[in-house]
Amino acid sequence: MSDHLLSGLKIPMGLGLLRLSTQDRPEEAEAIRVIHHALGKGIRLLDTADTYCLDNGDLHYGEVLARKAIESWDGPKEEIKVITKAGLSRPKGRWMPSGSPESLRKAVEGSLAALGVDQLFMLLLHVKDPKTPFEDSLTALAEMQREGKVAHLGLCNVSIPEVRQAQRHFEVSAIQCELSVMNRKAGTSGMVDLAAQLGIPFLAHRPMGGYAKADKISKNRAMKPLAAKYDVPPNETALATLYDLDHPVIPLIGATRIESIDSSLSALELKLDDDDRTAREKITFKATEEAHDNLEPPSMPDGLRELKSDEEPGTDPEVVVIMGIQGAGKSSLVDAYENAGFHRLNRDLLGGKLEDLIPMIGEQLAGGNPRVILDNTYPTRLSRYPVIRMAQKHKVPVRCIHMATPVGDAVINIVNRVLDRHGKLLGPDEMKELAKTDPNLPPPAALSTYASSFEPPDLDEGFSVVREVGFERRPGPAHQNKGLLLDVDGTLRITKSGEIYPRHPDDVELLPNRREVLQRWIDDGYELFFISNQSGVASKQLSYKDAEACFDRTAELLGLPIKEMAFCPHKAFPVGCFCRKPFPGMGIDLMRKHELSLEHLVMVGDMDSDQKFAESFGANYQDAKEFFGD
Repeated sequence: MSDHLLSGLKIPMGLGLLRLSTQDRPEEAEAIRVIHHALGKGIRLLDTADTYCLDNGDLHYGEVLARKAIESWDGPKEEIKVITKAGLSRPKGRWMPSGSPESLRKAVEGSLAALGVDQLFMLLLHVKDPKTPFEDSLTALAEMQREGKVAHLGLCNVSIPEVRQAQRHFEVSAIQCELSVMNRKAGTSGMVDLAAQLGIPFLAHRPMGGYAKADKISKNRAMKPLAAKYDVPPNETALATLYDLDHPVIPLIGATRIESIDSSLSALELKLDDDDRTAREKITFKATEEAHDNLEPPSMPDGLRELKSDEEPGTDPEVVVIMGIQGAGKSSLVDAYENAGFHRLNRDLLGGKLEDLIPMIGEQLAGGNPRVILDNTYPTRLSRYPVIRMAQKHKVPVRCIHMATPVGDAVINIVNRVLDRHGKLLGPDEMKELAKTDPNLPPPAALSTYASSFEPPDLDEGFSVVREVGFERRPGPAHQNKGLLLDVDGTLRITKSGEIYPRHPDDVELLPNRREVLQRWIDDGYELFFISNQSGVASKQLSYKDAEACFDRTAELLGLPIKEMAFCPHKAFPVGCFCRKPFPGMGIDLMRKHELSLEHLVMVGDMDSDQKFAESFGANYQDAKEFFGD
C-alpha cells in the first residue's frame, strides 16, 4: 500500500458507525462495547457523520458515540483517527442533501461540539446537493479549513470530474465510495485508480455489499469457490478481495456485533494467489478505457488554434458550447452556426442523456465534421467537463457562449412560447406531459433547478474563449389599451364566514369604497380584470364552478363591467404551472388577448405575491390599502 494520510494505521481497516447509530441500533452501552472491541483488536479508524442518527432531532449521535467510546477506552487514544461527514439532513428520518454553505457550517460547529475537539481530523462532503452549486459547497469547506476548524478534507460518492473540481479549492485528502465484489463501479469508473494517482486513501464503505445484500455474497459464483477453498465464510473472501487490490483501499466495516469484527479481521490473514485471481477475473475492478482517459489531469493542449471572442463562425475545427437557462434565447445564435456548416448536437432533438452526446462529438471531430455546436443548458462545470475533455482529446479549441438571460426573462419567453403554440396557459399535468415531447417548454421546476445549480463558465475549465451575451427583449406590439388588474380575495372582497376565501357566492362580502374608486379608473379609460390564485380548487375545497360563481357574485356586487376573470386553479405547492402568481402567465396572457399597454397596466393587490407578479412582467403595482384609501 502506498504512503498516504492513513497509511500508518495499525490495521488497514475502519469501523463505520452507521449501523450503531441509526435505525435498529443497539443500546449505547452495547455500541460502545463493540467499538472498544474493535479498538482492542487494533482498529484505529472510526468513520461517522453528523447525520448518523435517527432524525434531525437526534443529530450528531454517531459523533457523540465515538467521543464517549474513545473517552472510556483505556488504550492509546492518540492513535485513533475519527472521520466525519457533512452535507445531509434527516427530516423525519429521510436522507436529504443539505450542502448549502450555511448548512455545512452549522454541521461542522455541531460536529466539533459533539466530538469535543477544536479541530476535526478529517471532514468529508457526504453528497452533492443538487439545490446548491457544487462550487458554493466546496468554497464553504475550504473556508472552514483555512479557519482551522478542519485539518483534512475529502469527498464521498463522487466522480473524477467532481474530485478535479474540488482540487481547485482544497487538497483532497481522501475519497469514500461504495466498493465491493457486489458493486465495483468505483473501480471501473476510475475512482480507485484516482485515489492511487493522488496518493490518498480510498475508503470503501459497504465492503461486503451491505447488510441488505449479505446473503448474496454466499451465492456469488466467484466468492463461493474461494470460500470453499480456504474454508472461510464468503464475506471474508469478499473482504480479502479488496485487500488484494494493488491500491490504497481501506474497507470500512459496518459491524454491530463483536463476532462480525473478528470475522472481518480474519480476512486480513487470507492471502489470495494467482489461481484465485484467475478464478475471479470476471469480477474486475479495472477502470474502463473511457475512465482511464479521464484520469489524466485537465490541461490545455499545446498548439490549439487561438480563438477571438467576437469572431464570426468560421471554417476551422472548433467546438462551440452555447449555454444558458431554458428559454434563454439561444436559437438565433445556433442558426448562425448551423448556416455556416457547423454540426448541431442537441439532447432535446436527439433524445437520451447529455452524456450520450460525448461520443457523438468524438465521431464528428475524428472523421465527420470537425465543427460542432452544442446548445444545451450546461449549468455546472461538471456538465461541461466531458465536452471540453473530448474536444481537447482531438486538439480542437472550445468556445463558450453564455446566454446570461435572467430567470424572469426566461420565464416570459417560455410563457410566450406556450401561448404561441397552444393558445392558452397550461396546467401542471399538461406541462409535465409536454416536457416529454417539447423540451423547449420546461415546467417551473426545471428553471428552479438550473438557477440553483448554476456555476458561471470560466477559462480555467479549458475553454479557449468565454463570451457572455446579455438578454435584450425585442419590442412587442404597440398596444394602446389601459388595464387594471385586480387581485380578489383580501383586495376586493372578504367572506362573511371569516374563511380565507369563499366557497359559495352567498359568503362573498365586498370591501368598502371599491366601487367608487374603480369607477374613477373606468372613467379614465381603464378596463378591469380579476387576477386570482384559487388553489382551493386543486385541494378540492371548492369546485371550479363554485370559484366561478364566487367571482360572478363579486362582479355583481361591484356593479361594474369586468372584462375578464382569470384565476389559477392549480395547487400552491409545488408550483407546476406558470399561471400561478407570482409567475407572470395570467398577466402576459391578458396583455396579448386584450392588447394592453404595459405603460398603462396597473396591478392592485394585498400580498407579496401580487407585487412580485406585477414586477415579473413590468406592470405598475399599487397596494390595495393605499389604492382604495383603507
